[in-house]
Amino acid sequence: MPNKLPWEHQLSRSQKKSAKHKDTAPESENSYLEVGVDFEEAGEKWRAGDAQKAARFFTRALERYGPFPPGSDPLDLFREALNSFQRCATLQRQQITEQGTRANALAQEPMDLDHQATESTAKTASEPVPSVSEASDQDTWVSIAEAVTEHALADTYLAQIGALTSLCSLLSVRGSGDLRWIDECYTGVLYDLNFFNQEQEHILARVRYKFAFVDAGFNLAKFDILRYEGLLTDAQVRLKEQYSDEPQALCDMADAELTFNASFERASYRVENSTLDNQNMSNVIRWKHLTKALDHLTAASKLPTAKNLPRIHLRRGDCEMLRRRLGAAPWNYDLADRSASTLLKNAEIYYRGAARLAKAETAVDEEEEASVKEAVAAALAGDLRRVQERVDAEIKTVREVMDDMVDDGLLAEAEIEKLST
Repeated sequence: MPNKLPWEHQLSRSQKKSAKHKDTAPESENSYLEVGVDFEEAGEKWRAGDAQKAARFFTRALERYGPFPPGSDPLDLFREALNSFQRCATLQRQQITEQGTRANALAQEPMDLDHQATESTAKTASEPVPSVSEASDQDTWVSIAEAVTEHALADTYLAQIGALTSLCSLLSVRGSGDLRWIDECYTGVLYDLNFFNQEQEHILARVRYKFAFVDAGFNLAKFDILRYEGLLTDAQVRLKEQYSDEPQALCDMADAELTFNASFERASYRVENSTLDNQNMSNVIRWKHLTKALDHLTAASKLPTAKNLPRIHLRRGDCEMLRRRLGAAPWNYDLADRSASTLLKNAEIYYRGAARLAKAETAVDEEEEASVKEAVAAALAGDLRRVQERVDAEIKTVREVMDDMVDDGLLAEAEIEKLST
């Protein structure tokens, strides 16, 4: 093997990222908007699979949108959005009430259908029929107002809960913010939503909020990791009891477990400031939750109603890469280190399956991501051939995916250099 591969410096994280995720300052208003749209689209892609990763992209998008006007803050924009939802819900409630009043009034009016029909027929017979040319010159525009339904009102409440959930994820990334205000808003929305039948969509939205709120509480140092773990377990009870065969519920639980792991790692949790006895115990906790995430995703992938299978298999591969990383410094978890080769092989299989499914669905982004990740897993296991093939085909895509893998904790920066020597 040569000492240096020709693409070593091309994969260096010290170089600029590709335009898709570039962090350089745009030079015009249109440039800000274009970069913001790129980040927003990336956030949408991850919204249902990785709440915190989606929040990072949304934050970057808001920061790009923010300079116009100057001084805008993402939190202020979220508050403005929530106020807009509240005004919309108030208007919808008023319209539903007015519709009901009109319907009751019409129901109480007596109607002589025979008299109305005779009068209408006589009037029509006495009026001349307009010619085709006359009809074409007298276009008539009719505006039909669609009735506001209770389902539409419930959707507005769900949108509010979704915004509050995203706001919690934003605070988790920032590490600061007012959780009490967010929960007061949520309590008000929940009171209104409780007047509707509790459909699955409503239950999942509420549980997703609880996951995000608990995670934000930990990241804002409201409680320690063991309390976080207990609250997370409690929040999953209803999903496990009622929706264990629903793919979306399983994916939501997997997302919560992966968010738990990411927050634990990002906080650089110090054992001496907690009730944990030693570093090995923290490794055991993280391994347990990563394994739970993998189990949930595996169960979801086997259900016939599962949607977005490429993304599910990508996340399965990510779980194995995250478990493998626990065997490296500074964690040095013995079980992860001893299982490294098996974990890499599993990750390869999951990524390969994701790429195959994505190609069949013409999901280009997922196919590219899965193909690069499969090649990286193979390279870490000793087979550099596929990484070289991917580099030859699209160096920018490879570098971009590798950078994201480092950001997501799947790969260490030092490993990129190792793959190049």
